[in-house]
Amino acid sequence: MTKTFKPTRRQFIKLGAAATSALALSGVTGRAMAQGTQYKEAPQLAELVAQGALPPVTERLPDVPVVVEPLDQVGVYGGHIRTGIIQNRGFQARSAWGPEPILRISRDGQSIEPNLAESWSYSDDGRTFTLNLRRGIKWSDGAPFDARGFEFWWKHVNLNPTLSPAPMAQFTVQGQVPEFEMVDDYTVRWTFVAPHANLPALLAHGPGGTIPRFLPRHYLEQFHEDFADADTLAQAVTAAGFSTWAELFNNRSNVQWLMPFNNPDMPTLLPFRLSQAMALNTLVADRNPFYWKVDTEGHQLPYIDDIILTNFESGEVRDAAIAAGELNWCNTDTTFTNLPLYREGQERGNYEVRLWLTDRAAEHTIMFNHAVKDPALRELFNDIRFKRAFSLAMDRQQIGEVVYLGFATPSQLQMIPGSRWRNDDWAARDTEYDPAAANALLDEVGLTNRDNRGMRLRADGQPLTLNMDIPVDDPGSLAVAELLIEFLREVGITFNARSVAREQVRALIDNNDMEVGIWIGDKCSDSMFPHSPEWHVPYLTTGWNVWGMAYAQWYSSGGQRGEQPSGDIARVQELFDEMQVTVDEDRRHAIGTEILELNINNLWNIGDVGEVPIPVILGSNFRNYPQEGFTGFSWLGNYNYQIEQTYFDGGAWAGERA
Repeated sequence: MTKTFKPTRRQFIKLGAAATSALALSGVTGRAMAQGTQYKEAPQLAELVAQGALPPVTERLPDVPVVVEPLDQVGVYGGHIRTGIIQNRGFQARSAWGPEPILRISRDGQSIEPNLAESWSYSDDGRTFTLNLRRGIKWSDGAPFDARGFEFWWKHVNLNPTLSPAPMAQFTVQGQVPEFEMVDDYTVRWTFVAPHANLPALLAHGPGGTIPRFLPRHYLEQFHEDFADADTLAQAVTAAGFSTWAELFNNRSNVQWLMPFNNPDMPTLLPFRLSQAMALNTLVADRNPFYWKVDTEGHQLPYIDDIILTNFESGEVRDAAIAAGELNWCNTDTTFTNLPLYREGQERGNYEVRLWLTDRAAEHTIMFNHAVKDPALRELFNDIRFKRAFSLAMDRQQIGEVVYLGFATPSQLQMIPGSRWRNDDWAARDTEYDPAAANALLDEVGLTNRDNRGMRLRADGQPLTLNMDIPVDDPGSLAVAELLIEFLREVGITFNARSVAREQVRALIDNNDMEVGIWIGDKCSDSMFPHSPEWHVPYLTTGWNVWGMAYAQWYSSGGQRGEQPSGDIARVQELFDEMQVTVDEDRRHAIGTEILELNINNLWNIGDVGEVPIPVILGSNFRNYPQEGFTGFSWLGNYNYQIEQTYFDGGAWAGERA
């Protein structure tokens, strides 16, 4: 019998239920420290102050610092977070150093709360959006953070055609760029042609951490042609080995989830600042002495001294390092298929394995390219009977037992349990294993001719062969694909799966050369779906939506690329457009419901199994992190648990080696 990792309904509701902006379940207390509070700092910083190398903590903090409520208790200073990424994918460690968007997702996984901005508001007609920034925050080099950084990014980066081929898409409404105004040193305002209903959520999520809406102007002006002396800038470009000022500027300002990987001089607002750029596959980020948050007793955060990040050549090497006790913090792209390996090493490695929930409605979405170049396959891939047959031919119970050790439930790619858009009937539709019904549907489609091995032939007499390309670094996808080969053979379909480099997968999708794709079915939470329904609406050309990439290219290019959709595909794009400008919650719910209904009626995505937990690796004495939590792209990993308030009991990891 298939086992499931069952959270309480309350836990799922935290993710799913719609919430207004609030501080409930937040780590930010919303209160100021008592007057006369004596702020404390890490011993290393106190020593620098004593040497005269650093201002006193009271001068480094804002007059009203942000107060963070520790999850369990006030921590102690000290220790190193040791984590790892695979093949330079910085996003795998993004929760280890922040990020610090303008707004942030609360610990409940849903609510939006203040962060760098202390408040935000819409005008009565919804078209004007105003941000009020916190006063007194400083960059890691001590320079003030204020609205000038927003003005610099907007006017001199976002609207500079040399640096930005097009203005940031998430800041446009109905294809129009808004008017920007720097009202004063701590207030910025955008006026749109229509309400930008999703802007607060976007400011708290990925675009707030990948494409900054603010930059350290005081540092970057020296690399920008609008500000730097032309001769001095030209000399700097040559000295750095670049051809243009834009190349130099992009190099010096480059960040991954707001962490500068290659330039220690780039100021940051994160709890940690880069101290050693990536060298020999190791990066070090130490405590930011000007970090602007404190705990409830006035200790300047973070508690932990630094982050030591290792870049591994493969997932296998990274997982071996976990099992050997070399890492004490990993919770992105760990694989459930390696759970026995992780658990086997936890005692001797001084770490523990926790099982957290994810934002994956299905562990994988299997996608037929509906605009595939082969006309015979295109006809089949657009026939709902063929897709239903494929779904019914999958033995999801076997997938759950063999690949996920019984911790799985058959599921289509809809929304995670607890979502306001969750429909259990849609999630379960055509997930039963019924090869007889699958065969009948394939016959009904017209695939009745077979070769001497019993394998089906296409209408043109060629063998019916489906080819899937899988990222080489996803063992779960490969394990599922190997089972699909057997399942489909039983209904007369030849199914091939090959592992290729992620970069090759990207090229195949972009060039419309992929027939069948597979990807993790994430981003299916209420905090993500309204503004980024990547799997359910073809709109994003940088995503991994195989079934509709040609239509996403058409949508994003205004009809200059890709293929124009029609029927239900065109309809979901129209609904997506409406969602962007709709503030009425009842109408937003109706829009989302129609998008999901069109998805299940067309089976653009075919899910395998859902409710599979993800292993979270934490040092055995790592504190102030939840025992039962959530991780996934909907929360940029799990940045809502606030790494700055975590600590090691005793001031150092129990597995630290001399």
